[in-house]
Amino acid sequence: MQLRMPRGRVTRTMDESQNTDQRAVPTAPQPPKLPQPPKPPRVPRVPRPTRAQVAAGAVDRADEERQFRAWMWVTTSLLAFMLFTVSVPLAATVYGVHLLAAFGTSLLLSAAIPLAIRLPWLAIGLATAGLLAFALLSAGSDGAPWPWPVTAIIGQGALLVVLGLLTPWWQGLAAWAATMLVTAPFGFVDAGAAGNAVTGAAITALALAVAVAIAQRRVIGVELFRERAHSADEQQRRILVEERTRIARELHDVVAHGLSIIHVQATSAPYRVEGLSDGARAEFAEIATSARTAMAEMRQLLGVLRSADAAADTAPQPGLAELPALAASVERAGVPVTLVLGDRLPEGGLAATAAYRIVQEALSNVVRHAPGAATHVSAEVLAGDLVVGIENDASPDAAALDVKGDGGQGLIGMRERAALLGGSIEFGEQPGGGFRVLATLPLEPDGGMA
Repeated sequence: MQLRMPRGRVTRTMDESQNTDQRAVPTAPQPPKLPQPPKPPRVPRVPRPTRAQVAAGAVDRADEERQFRAWMWVTTSLLAFMLFTVSVPLAATVYGVHLLAAFGTSLLLSAAIPLAIRLPWLAIGLATAGLLAFALLSAGSDGAPWPWPVTAIIGQGALLVVLGLLTPWWQGLAAWAATMLVTAPFGFVDAGAAGNAVTGAAITALALAVAVAIAQRRVIGVELFRERAHSADEQQRRILVEERTRIARELHDVVAHGLSIIHVQATSAPYRVEGLSDGARAEFAEIATSARTAMAEMRQLLGVLRSADAAADTAPQPGLAELPALAASVERAGVPVTLVLGDRLPEGGLAATAAYRIVQEALSNVVRHAPGAATHVSAEVLAGDLVVGIENDASPDAAALDVKGDGGQGLIGMRERAALLGGSIEFGEQPGGGFRVLATLPLEPDGGMA
């Protein structure tokens, strides 16, 4: 569809209307000047930990845990090897255990120590079985600690330390209780065995208690780190809310106040100024309508900024169906617009709203920087994407301002809108003059088809 309207610029119409009125009615009151917006106060930047820093702290914690387990593997493997090399000759010579049996029982008691890092229950079973087998095979030996040899006390204490550091406390308690259960009956056979069992139980219990205390201290450190990370996140949210409130306040004080004055002046101009033509009255009505729309959208924006948890506005957002009205308003501002809409366009959704905003910003740039330039706007669905293009020719006004580069805030805003939907946008000057904007917005999952 093609919309054609008179090319009179808004500012030129207003100037001509004011000059005509001054000649006809010299005493006509002049509209008040807009107040200069105050400069926003400088807010000191408060340093705060970011989510990346919190995540980095979590990664450091994981690295520390891996390093601790690697250190435990090395230490327990070395200790198991030393105990094995000492236990085999000790069991064979001092306790009179057969050499193969000495190898077997020593292997069970020694291998359980490093195995407890990965398979704690299997390690508990091996250590208990090895201690019971050694006590039964070495029964009757004279002059040596029995049923707890020194190597068994050291090995069982090391096993309980590993369990206390790396597993819940009740697993270590279960391992200690299992060894006490299999060695306590020997105390009723021999008085020396009873004393030896009490000694072994006391030493291993002390080792388990120390390990559990150290483990609890590590747990408290982890909880403290999590609490600090949570506090840092809450602090970041609080500062973000304060900054949003400050921005909302500045927008209200500066932009909303100026829009209100524009609306009042445009609405009252036909009553204050005599002799206005019908075209000038229509221009003032269009200015008032645009100001009201801008103030309504500004109120919605301020509501979102002031409360991050505010419910979403139920008012319908502008979409592709409003593009003809947008093109007509730009036509009345003196820019001829050709609008081409494809088939199966989405009726609503984020993609349609983003496309409308991109077209709105592009047309506003044409009005500001290339007044009177013929502009072509198109919207169609290609391969599941909503493709929107805005092209304008060079401005016929030689004195029109031509902005070069891509540093404008409007262009940045268009790029951000496309990026939020996972789309892309391209813009740049045309070889023969003018400007071109091409946006590609995916329709899934929030676009929807008409």
